[in-house]
Amino acid sequence: MNGDVTTESLMTIPSTTDEITSFKDVDRLVKSWMIDYLFLSITQHFKERNSYEFMRTVRSFEVMIDGVELEDHQIKKKLVCGFLARIMDGKNLDVQYTSDVKVTPLMSAVTVWKAMDYVVTDSKLHRTIMRLLFVQSVAICLEKGKHLMAKNVLQWLQKECDLPQKLQTNLASIVSAKNTHDAYLSSFSFPCLMEQVQTFIDSFIQETPSSFLLQAGAKVVQAKQEKDQSEVEPHEPEKAEPTDDSANQSKQEEVYILQSKRNASRPKRRLLAKCRVTDPWKPDSAKKTSVQKSKEPNLKVGRLSGKGSPKAPVYTSASRTKKPWDYAQDQYLMAGVKKHGEGRWSQILVDYDFGDRTAVMLKDRWRVLKKHHVVD
Repeated sequence: MNGDVTTESLMTIPSTTDEITSFKDVDRLVKSWMIDYLFLSITQHFKERNSYEFMRTVRSFEVMIDGVELEDHQIKKKLVCGFLARIMDGKNLDVQYTSDVKVTPLMSAVTVWKAMDYVVTDSKLHRTIMRLLFVQSVAICLEKGKHLMAKNVLQWLQKECDLPQKLQTNLASIVSAKNTHDAYLSSFSFPCLMEQVQTFIDSFIQETPSSFLLQAGAKVVQAKQEKDQSEVEPHEPEKAEPTDDSANQSKQEEVYILQSKRNASRPKRRLLAKCRVTDPWKPDSAKKTSVQKSKEPNLKVGRLSGKGSPKAPVYTSASRTKKPWDYAQDQYLMAGVKKHGEGRWSQILVDYDFGDRTAVMLKDRWRVLKKHHVVD
């Protein structure tokens, strides 16, 4: 053998047919299922406002689509994930999604949303969300006390977007007055933006169902729960009525032995060799259509680092732990616990500005505050 064992001889699975399929086709199909599953996970974490799990799943999604020739429906999902990531980071002005350090997450979201006009079937909803993005791009800067940045954002919107004249006038007046409590801003608030984006997500998922892997997993979990339940509550087996028909019993034994021999003699199917398979079933999300493929956008789904380098995402806890907690963040943490309760760190993280801290850091800080009797 000399160690020269081929992969084909190692990659075998039991088969119920004589047909053959290639590993390449199987790999493409399974990856399609995984991309669909990660997309649904991202939308679910967005709905729950679980920023930590959301960003973690976005990174997994990026790894999965890297180097893959995407289908049209997958290109759309890539756009949607990139848009949702920017919305989730909307209040975090320290995060970058482009190499231009002046572009905030919501400014980048405006660009992505413009590119998604063919993805959004409801034109009215598209216009509504676009207006909310315009307003919140400026409002977030004012809320953070960055008035010069708000002015620059407004100038960028006027230059890069088809900003309605009335909206320009209202925003210019608000920026000039530095009025963060203007009634106009309240009418186009960030929670309203999140609500409208959720409406779009729900509609998009209904139009492009992709829950095969999720449904398959649900069936396995359900079967396991039913099995566990049956083991907890065993039932007495029915007693068979005695019979003298020995000929019938002998016949049943012969059938059982014959079936066992057939099962034992079934061939093995090799995934990497040419295999014979009769029309393997594929979910709708994996079907190839004859429609001309859309050009994949040059979009970075997740964050870039502080200075625009795509190689170092701003997620490592090592860089975060070096930053000391200030008084304002401690107050945010205490207010968040009072509002949501101890343990709801992900929700608190979304509601207040903690910079690039994670839910785990909030939990650790709360433990420190309790240890030093700052809180009960």
